[in-house]
Amino acid sequence: MVEVAALALAHADVILERSRRIVRENLEVLMEWVASEPHPSIVRPEAGTTALVYYDYPIESHDFCVKMMETEGALVTPGDCFEEPRSFHVGYAYSDNLDALREGLAAISRFLRTLEG
Repeated sequence: MVEVAALALAHADVILERSRRIVRENLEVLMEWVASEPHPSIVRPEAGTTALVYYDYPIESHDFCVKMMETEGALVTPGDCFEEPRSFHVGYAYSDNLDALREGLAAISRFLRTLEG
């Protein structure tokens, strides 16, 4: 275990740069998605790997998230868990696979369309 830690520390600059790149690129994908949707809004995160996304639909966030997970398979955390109604937390830096993030955001978009009817 000590050898693995020593190896990681020896290459910390490379590891951190990769992580920072993933966070930067994925955040841009998230921000572009929010800008393309009429109902969500966001305050651009200054740090971290999750974002709080607000919406203007008349549905509580717990119900919003459960229904979305059941219908589209998109899993986010209800804003009500953080005393932020009509919002959800989305993690955006779990992978360097931008297509996976885009697919998740597309699932959220499909769910949003069901609320517009």
